[in-house]
Amino acid sequence: MRILVIGGSSFVGRAIVQEAIDRGHEVTLFNRGKTDPGAFPTAEHLTGDRNGDLAALRGREWDATVDVCAYVPAQVRSLLDALGAGAGHYTFISTISVYDYQKAGAGFGEDGPLLEPAWDEQMTPEKYGNLKVACEQLAHEIAGDRLLVVRPGFVLGPHDPTHRFTYWVERVAEGRAPIAGPNADQPLQGVDARDLGAFTMSQIDKQVVDVFHVTSPDPPLPFETALQQIASGVGAQLPEVRWIGPKAELPLTVPPSHYAILQAGLAKARQAGLSERPMADTARDTLEWVQGERAAARYPEHLGVGPTPEKEQELLAR
Repeated sequence: MRILVIGGSSFVGRAIVQEAIDRGHEVTLFNRGKTDPGAFPTAEHLTGDRNGDLAALRGREWDATVDVCAYVPAQVRSLLDALGAGAGHYTFISTISVYDYQKAGAGFGEDGPLLEPAWDEQMTPEKYGNLKVACEQLAHEIAGDRLLVVRPGFVLGPHDPTHRFTYWVERVAEGRAPIAGPNADQPLQGVDARDLGAFTMSQIDKQVVDVFHVTSPDPPLPFETALQQIASGVGAQLPEVRWIGPKAELPLTVPPSHYAILQAGLAKARQAGLSERPMADTARDTLEWVQGERAAARYPEHLGVGPTPEKEQELLAR
């Protein structure tokens, strides 16, 4: 198949592109050419900006389009208007955050209660889920009979630009004790980007029109078990953890009132072929990747995600 990926050189898009190439598809990437422009030399690269310059897409046709970076509904409309029928089968990468966690119970399915849509033209973190709901609704309106919606939870693994999971991998591997942790029983779900890419491409290959949760595992891991799996993956003994409760400084942590959003049901995706690798394997590969990036001076130090050693000591002292 001829597959167009909007973005495609960063994290989630990168995993989907790699999977598509591995399956023998002809892949075209459309992006601004700023993030790792040398990635995927065998793919076609089109330069543009989905927020204003879509000229390179007009008049072209693909069998499938994968949209990994639409955050406001206007981006969905402008892309699908530019592509028209040339989009083919359309995959929209959404998020588990579209659900109303105050109404969703543990194990909620794809028919769970959604947030109210937001139709703003600018993405703001506090409306992230609401904006994705609006994006989904618009995608259904325009491309409903050829639409696949994928709702990932936290995405983990090599090439992660957020440092959320990578923080815990490096912190455990460092071995310095004690570690400041949230609540030991906080549920945690997160999908390896490579598993997300494989599942997404398997559905595109079959031209599936449906909605799926893509995260892992079900039931979720308690945070304490997740740290133990990370330690196993990086070949370290888990240092003493002091459970200080959810703090904004601790990545991947949420207050108990939000626990339901980290307990998505996966029966539908598993029946459709979702394969989930152990978190220990993801941690091992993430550590190898981040160590290589740091050695090459490519890892961004400005992220500000996760407490510094000094801030961690302050949190522990409280």
